[in-house]
Amino acid sequence: MLRVVIYTATTNEVGAIQKAASQLDEIQLVIQTPDNLETTTDIKEFCTTASTATAVVCWLHGSTDDMPGYEKLRHSLYDRDIPFIVQSSGKSRSVRDTTADETVRETVSQYLEHGGVVNFTNLVRYLATEYTEWSGSYQPPIELPTEGVYHPDYPAASYDELLANFDPHRPTVGIWFYRSHWTHENTQYIDALIRELEARDINALPVFCSPVSDNQDQHDARWVAQNWFQNGDDTIVDGVITGFMYSLSMSQRGRDSTIDIDPEDIFLRELGVPVFQVVTSMQTRSEYMGNPAGLQGFELALAVTLPEHDGNIITHPISGKEPVSGQDNIDATPTQHRPIADRVGHVAGLVQKWAELRYTPNPDKRIAIILHNYPPSDDGIGTAFGLDTQASLINFLQELQSRDYNLPKLPESGQKIIEELIEQLTGRNHWPDPQQTHVTYADYLGPDTYQDWFECLSEEVQSQIKKEWGDTPDHPIAIPGVQFGNVIITVQPPRGFNIDRSKVYHDSDLVPPHEYIGFYLWLQYRYCADAVVHFGTHGSLEWLPGKNVGLDSTSTPDQLINDLPNIYPYIINNPGEGTQAKRRSYATIVDHLTPAMTTAGTYDELEELQELANQYYTAESTSTKERSEFAKTVYNHVDELDLWTELGIKDPSSVSLETVVDRLHEYITDIKQTQIKAGLHTLGAPPTDDELVEFIVSLTRYPNNKAPSLYNTVAQCLGIDPSCITDIPQDCIPGTTKTYSAVAETIQEQCVELVTWLAKHDYNQEHIDLDLIHAKLDPIRPNNVPDSAYEQLHTVLEYICDTVYPVLMQTSQEDIQVANALEGEYIRPGGSGSPTRGGVDLLPSGRNFYTLDPRKIPAKSAWNIGQQLADEILERHVEENDTYPEEVGIVTWGTPTVRTRGETIAQILALMGVQPVWNDAGRVKDIDVIPLNTLERPRIDVTTRVSGLFRDLFPQTAGIINDAVEMVAALNESYEDNYVKKHVEKGDSTDDTNRVFTTKPGGYGAGVNKAITESNWETGEDLAEVFMQWSGYAMKSDGAVIPAHDALQERLSRIEATVKIEDTMEQDEFDSSDWYAFHGGLQRAVTEISGSSPQAYVGDTSDPEQATVYTNTEKVRKTMRTRVLNPKWIDRMKEHGYKGAGDLSTGVDVVLGWDATTEVISDPLWEDVADTYVFNDNLREWMESVNPWAVLNISQTLLEAIDRELWDADEETEKHIQEIHLEIDRSLESSQSSREATESEN
Repeated sequence: MLRVVIYTATTNEVGAIQKAASQLDEIQLVIQTPDNLETTTDIKEFCTTASTATAVVCWLHGSTDDMPGYEKLRHSLYDRDIPFIVQSSGKSRSVRDTTADETVRETVSQYLEHGGVVNFTNLVRYLATEYTEWSGSYQPPIELPTEGVYHPDYPAASYDELLANFDPHRPTVGIWFYRSHWTHENTQYIDALIRELEARDINALPVFCSPVSDNQDQHDARWVAQNWFQNGDDTIVDGVITGFMYSLSMSQRGRDSTIDIDPEDIFLRELGVPVFQVVTSMQTRSEYMGNPAGLQGFELALAVTLPEHDGNIITHPISGKEPVSGQDNIDATPTQHRPIADRVGHVAGLVQKWAELRYTPNPDKRIAIILHNYPPSDDGIGTAFGLDTQASLINFLQELQSRDYNLPKLPESGQKIIEELIEQLTGRNHWPDPQQTHVTYADYLGPDTYQDWFECLSEEVQSQIKKEWGDTPDHPIAIPGVQFGNVIITVQPPRGFNIDRSKVYHDSDLVPPHEYIGFYLWLQYRYCADAVVHFGTHGSLEWLPGKNVGLDSTSTPDQLINDLPNIYPYIINNPGEGTQAKRRSYATIVDHLTPAMTTAGTYDELEELQELANQYYTAESTSTKERSEFAKTVYNHVDELDLWTELGIKDPSSVSLETVVDRLHEYITDIKQTQIKAGLHTLGAPPTDDELVEFIVSLTRYPNNKAPSLYNTVAQCLGIDPSCITDIPQDCIPGTTKTYSAVAETIQEQCVELVTWLAKHDYNQEHIDLDLIHAKLDPIRPNNVPDSAYEQLHTVLEYICDTVYPVLMQTSQEDIQVANALEGEYIRPGGSGSPTRGGVDLLPSGRNFYTLDPRKIPAKSAWNIGQQLADEILERHVEENDTYPEEVGIVTWGTPTVRTRGETIAQILALMGVQPVWNDAGRVKDIDVIPLNTLERPRIDVTTRVSGLFRDLFPQTAGIINDAVEMVAALNESYEDNYVKKHVEKGDSTDDTNRVFTTKPGGYGAGVNKAITESNWETGEDLAEVFMQWSGYAMKSDGAVIPAHDALQERLSRIEATVKIEDTMEQDEFDSSDWYAFHGGLQRAVTEISGSSPQAYVGDTSDPEQATVYTNTEKVRKTMRTRVLNPKWIDRMKEHGYKGAGDLSTGVDVVLGWDATTEVISDPLWEDVADTYVFNDNLREWMESVNPWAVLNISQTLLEAIDRELWDADEETEKHIQEIHLEIDRSLESSQSSREATESEN
């Protein structure tokens, strides 16, 4: 019998080839794939089979690496003179191995490329005719359509014929899927999706095509969108579902693609409808269901991360790739995509709800605006990092009112909304108490109703909740909220750690309590919300247990948000956590601007010290007595401020006055130039007036892609080398009596003056007159001004007028875009990161941000900075300890990894003496060992605690670290040169290569902050226990996460130093409790387990060109002085009422957390906190007027610090705080009693 053998490197085509085989009676078709060539025996048997064939076709798709045993097969066929045809794509040279003549090879290539059962059948018949006397017939290659519509009920319908069957009164949803799935008859999942959409009264318009094509004869997704999803200027679809991998803005794809993504050019903007990203997973359905990660590896990168660049709404897998039954004569097992029924249904429901937003009139829409309250407190309702929640709410409600939403009467103010919500959140856990009959809630959820709704959840989620919190309650659940027409403003319920205090010591993946569950079920089934808006950064829904990415019905966020459209205003500089909301709650992000930035400057005693330091050189020429008095004054001031530690001076008596003054110059220059937030941002409100000027100066402080640094350029125009200001601030400028430290302020003032001048001319570049500017700038060293200085200054001023100012003005679109999303419109994609770190090109805000390709971590730019930091940290450690640390513990977070492209990862690799190897596309393809003679130091062992977010976003990157550990441990080097090898070979554990630790899948955080926030700890050992319990899971190279508490304890016992990188001043150590929970928690755990405190360092890369290393103590105290205690920042916060006071209160909470974990807050600093926030009558009285609960919390925190002996306050101070606390407590109780009495009378 005639035999033709076809090897295919993928299983995609096997189903169609199998069907072709069933139509061949006289010819045997043998099919083989890599899955059946896993052993040498398999390869040998295949070669034996192929050696009796009429012809052999090897379809590689890529290189010869795609086929195990390729060379053995080739030589076997050559020896027997059997026709061998190689088909490949790209630049592979393997086609030269073909032994058939060119005509045959070209014909075979056409059969394969056209694909489909008909072409595969004729391919076999053609080869039989070509190489034997077989007398059958065949058809030449048939070119199948490159694009077309598909419907199982109308198999041969044209585009117009299919549309003729649509109901014009129903929504229409387009579906993009791969042409190869159509040619290979791999469409069961598409059939299931069509049925689910049609069951919901939606017209389904499925189209097969290529995502991107340069071939004019092959129409791609852009053509389909412009010609079939649009009719002229009219869009005929209300949404699009796509399973395409990569980004549609990529003109090249595949492993060798070097073309960057250009989301600005994405044609989906013209289409203007939501695009839903589904995943046709390469896992089987059971593998997917059993995989706690959900998606990882190439699927995470290609099917989630890159499509996010198109602004797609990320969903989950709707199919798994399953083996299907074959034929007896077919060696390969066909695999096809089979639908995951409930996931297909969920996507259809989500699409339906979004489509309804386009059809439902605005007056009829019911919208729920959900405020966050974390940690649960009366002073923090409306938690939203960097956002004035109350003012933003009013802006947004006004925008909805202008669009005819049912908002009959807007609230008087955002403050009024908060006060009404606080009245309702009277329960023990800052949640409504249904027993309080004098309080009017939005609604009550009865036990029977809740039970019915609860049973709508998946059995797995029901079981998890009952196991943790017991059966459904037998009492009503009260729902808080303030309703204005069809818009309700409500509060997300507490997560649960504050309800059962013991859980923080056991569970990082705690499922939420019944009140939380009931709240989201009420939104769906009773309130019947058309959409929800989670207002600001960030809530807890997206952090609930479940798969990391690609949620299934066992994932709590999936069950609670269900198919509700979720719109999420989110700060632009937090892309990692925002991405979590996109992937784990199907959110559409509308990013908003960061707060404006300004310089910290100096104040009070710091200002006096600066003046003293500036007087030093004058004092130097005076009498010995005067110098002695001067020294005494300086030392007293430093003593009073407790600055010796920050100056890096352990024994003041052992250093000269000159050294002290030099350190003061350096320190104060650093302080006054530090960027700090200038208050809060209001959604949809661009900065104005002086705030706008200051922000523009901050945005141009460092070089941007299209412009040099304004600060450095002005310095050069003054004849000053900007590097001298940071390197030698204490030195006098040659030819003057001014120090470089003193002139730093002059440069900053000149920058502000120049931008103010631009503002007066409406930022019109036509008014930029270099002669006038030259007159404004009086050079300090005229002969030192570079020839190009004024030209560069002109460039940056033009950049401000043409780019910076216009993109800031587009901030006004933020609330408009949130409202547009509520009307079912497409939100265009945009970059994310830190605008003030040379990132002006990330603006404007008001877009659906994306992150980066995880395969490019660390980037080359990040490697340079990370390597520099590794060297500087080791240099400082050796300087202070006379030896290298054998093991370092490093905190690694997801969001900074996105912002910096992997600086922390680069640092980890550099410490071990390993460097990345990149391909032409900038993706890390391998790692190389740095030789010891190049390294010139030992290889440092590194243990890293990665966040749960990092675990989800970058499993491949964790694999790179693990691979580096194994590579370094295997080197033939001495223990003195290789601490990794030493610890692996001398370790107590059987698997002593674990170095990447995280929380268990479904859990997030370090836990320490939850214990501290709830005052749920007694000793440092308790905090170490929580850190250990939450962190004791090791990430493996394949992305698996396994329990490894013993391994973590072993690692912590060896750590001598800890490190965390801070990459932006837009966020700092006192913005939330996460900073001390991770880095402070790590230090506390090392201290308790090893018996000694580690050296702790912070790498500051906020200026990418001038990375700086601080000790943790120096950095924490610096931030306290530049921001927490700074009157300039506090005054800006006073402009934001309740939210401003609440954020001040949060800062004091974080002070306690840092002291509890690291003991870095000295008594004088505690006294400064009390003097600033409690004993300052003006500030305290202001807080009492806008947010008295903030005063209550701050005073309580100070008393807790005293009670826990963190602060050794004198009796008078403690008594004074107690009096203030009792006074405000009585006042609040009196107000509550009055309200209750009024309610009772009514």
